[in-house]
Amino acid sequence: MLCTSLYSSALHRPIPVNFKPPPPPPRKGVEQILQVGSWKTSRRGISVVTRAAPTATSYIFAFVFPLSLLAITIFTSVRIADKLDQKFLEELAVNEAILEGEENDDEVSISSDEEPTPVRTRNRPKREVEPSST
Repeated sequence: MLCTSLYSSALHRPIPVNFKPPPPPPRKGVEQILQVGSWKTSRRGISVVTRAAPTATSYIFAFVFPLSLLAITIFTSVRIADKLDQKFLEELAVNEAILEGEENDDEVSISSDEEPTPVRTRNRPKREVEPSST
């Protein structure tokens, strides 16, 4: 077994007799964590400690920010719905043109903005098949 010098020196170090582990950190009770019972005592008796009023920034994050996200979502959904409606109407017009062409038995030429792409052939050398001698 091969050990490094740093590792082996840590293994052979004796533990002192008067060694005591450090004490654990003090545990907070549920009341301290949740700040339950934050009552202030005075001469008159027990009174509740009041907190500061909410700031404008907290109002922005509480109301304006979620409302703006909702407005953006609605605006985006309206734009997407318009695009889908436009595609549907175009497809409906194409289908009607095809049906009219079938009724008239005429060839229907559907004009589209895109030109059909030509078929590409690969320019590969042909293999010559050698006849097998069997």
